[in-house]
Amino acid sequence: MTATQTDKKSFLLIDDVLLRACVEGTTEGLSMTGIVPPPVGASRLFQATRPISVIVGLVGKNNGSMTLNLSERGMIYMVGKLVGEEPKELDESCFDAISEIGNMVAGRVKDLLAGTSYEMEHISVPSMVLGANYNVYYTRGMSTVSVEFELEDIPVMHHKDRFFSTSISLLQRLG
Repeated sequence: MTATQTDKKSFLLIDDVLLRACVEGTTEGLSMTGIVPPPVGASRLFQATRPISVIVGLVGKNNGSMTLNLSERGMIYMVGKLVGEEPKELDESCFDAISEIGNMVAGRVKDLLAGTSYEMEHISVPSMVLGANYNVYYTRGMSTVSVEFELEDIPVMHHKDRFFSTSISLLQRLG
């Protein structure tokens, strides 16, 4: 690995540009909710281990997706912070609100990647996947970063619900 390649990747071979966009895009995208989740881990791999996923397409010169993966309790917490009142049940308005949160995060990711080799011009309408432990297979050449965040206000007795991930997967076109 050359010095230039080392500057672009961490020791875990995580692309620093995507890592920064993932962390800052998530924290800035959630700013309207008042949630400031600390990042607690990162990976080059995407795993959907929680039952709610919001997927937003990233489209343009570079194509891919941004995914939020969280538990039902995590979704209710985030939606409550966005709308000012925690929902009493999962319904269409919860799905609309968490999709809007996905849009806010994807929009910030798009803005943060402007002027980089991962720049894209548009984001898609969000899609939701309900169900945990699915696998996503990407074409060869995709760069992926997945960051785990902690929702510190969720009680420790709901430990697994305190965490959610934001993942970015992009096919980087050079030139």
